[in-house]
Order: sequence, then C-alpha cells, then structure tokens
Amino acid sequence: MSKPILVGYDPEHADRGPVRFGVAASRLTGAPLHVGSFFAGSVVVGEIDRGAMGEEPDAAASVALNHVKQELVSEGVEATYWSLGGRSAPAALHKAAEDVDANMLVVGSTHQHHGGVVRAGSTAERLLHGAPCPVAVVPQDWQMGAGLKVIGVAYVDTPEGRDAVRGALVLARQAGATLRVLAAVKSKHSGQSAGERPGAEVTAYDSVGATEQDAMRGASDVIRDGGGGVEVEMDVSAQEPEDFLVAASANVDLLVCGSRGYGPRRAVLLGGVTREVTRKARCPVIVLARGTESQFEELAGAPQPAVA
Repeated sequence: MSKPILVGYDPEHADRGPVRFGVAASRLTGAPLHVGSFFAGSVVVGEIDRGAMGEEPDAAASVALNHVKQELVSEGVEATYWSLGGRSAPAALHKAAEDVDANMLVVGSTHQHHGGVVRAGSTAERLLHGAPCPVAVVPQDWQMGAGLKVIGVAYVDTPEGRDAVRGALVLARQAGATLRVLAAVKSKHSGQSAGERPGAEVTAYDSVGATEQDAMRGASDVIRDGGGGVEVEMDVSAQEPEDFLVAASANVDLLVCGSRGYGPRRAVLLGGVTREVTRKARCPVIVLARGTESQFEELAGAPQPAVA
C-alpha cells in the first residue's frame, strides 16, 4: 500500500481548502487519506474513531473534526481521522507525519488575506523548515475546479531541481495533465564578449543553466530519463526567479518546487525563492523534501483513475 496523505485541518478557521486538496490527491493517486486536527494539550495522537489515546481533545476540536468526517462520508470518501494534541500545531503535525509515515502533508494558508493566494502562515512556515515529507500549501477556500490540467514545476539544474521535475512528471502522468517546466535564467549583465564581432550582444546568466538552451536541454533530459509519457511545455524566462514563478502560478493548477540545496536529507527546507513562492502563489504549492528521489512514486503506488 502506498504511503498516506496527511491533511492538517484547522478547526478554528474551518477552511476546507486543504481537505479538498487532500481528497483530490488521494483520489488521483490511490494513497490513503488521513485528516488531523490540532488541539492544545499533552503530546498525544489518537484516532477519534477509537477515542484519543491519553488526554481527550477539547469539545470544539472534536466537533469540528466530526463535521469534516460527516461531510467526507457523505461524499463517499474514506479517511482516518486524528485528534492531534501537543504544544503547537506544527509540532503535532510533524509528529503525526512521522507516526503515520506520511508521503505528503497538506496545510492551509494564513487567513489574514483574501482567498485564492498561497500565503504560508506560522504553521505552514514552521512545517516548511524540516517536515519529514513533501508539504503542500493550499490557498484559502481552494476549490478543485476543472481538475489538474496543467502542473508547473520550478526547474534549476541542481539535484533538488531535477528531483522536482521527476516528482511533477509522476503527478502529471497520473493526472493526464500537461507538465509545464518553468526555468528562470536571470540576466546578470549584457555586453560585448571577448572575441565576438563588434556590436555583438551576449547575455551571461547566473543560474546553474548558463543559457536558455541549456536549461531546456537539461529539463528535457530529466523528463526523458523519467519515462516521459506526458505533454511537456517549456517556459524559460530571464526574470527574477521568484517573480517569474509567482506570475506563472496564475496559469497552472499546481506548482511543484524543490527544497534548497543544503541541509539535512529527507527534510523540507525553504530557499529564498521558494519562500517567496509559498507566500504569493495563486495555486497550491508542493515543496519536496531534500535529497529523496522518487517521492511521488510511493505516493502513487496504487493509482486510480483521475477524478476532476
């Protein structure tokens, strides 16, 4: 059986966006769905179907989680429901992700803004620094709409960037979606290169892919090695990477990003660009854990037909 998807549900704000995203991801991949709701208390984790292990959750959190359960049962969705106690929501969700060996953790955005924009709040920000599995940050009040038609992936020619393309390729193949590879080759300077004819303009790039052609070739090699099988679009731009990715997020249904290139393996680690993307994107953003290939092959271990 494939590893589960764990959704963190906030009973205070009752935003169903993360739950909807978790349901969609579970239906797409066949991965088991777990829904957890935090309550302040001792460090305990327990299934509400069996009663909390240790301290009982407060009434409001238990009622809120049962409402979610009733809604999903009425929609024919099978899930496991957890009351998560602890000192803080990030700590409780981190522990639960480890306990259930989650392959993805889904959380919502901050509620101090209008819906439709990813803006990681304190819980998401803390989980995006060390979570033991990929983290999906979902805009407030997110709706599935027409389904996953276009999946974007941020590409740089690094191990983390290549892992992001591999993971996005797996999801695109499962969803029957177009994969849009987004590569920013930021312009460093323009001028005449030594040995070039007078007046010839060249542009140097400070991203790992030295030219647009190199970026396209590198991403294409990763896709070919990953087995292909999906429609691929290349979008290469000489912009600031964070500006380019945030703008591109308005035209994709999901954006996949890699972690930064240093730090402990098997942990989600934000770099400067990804941090800005998780604060401003117009679609759900998945940030992969560092240094772990095939993160979504396990998630998609029991594939099901794509559901809009």
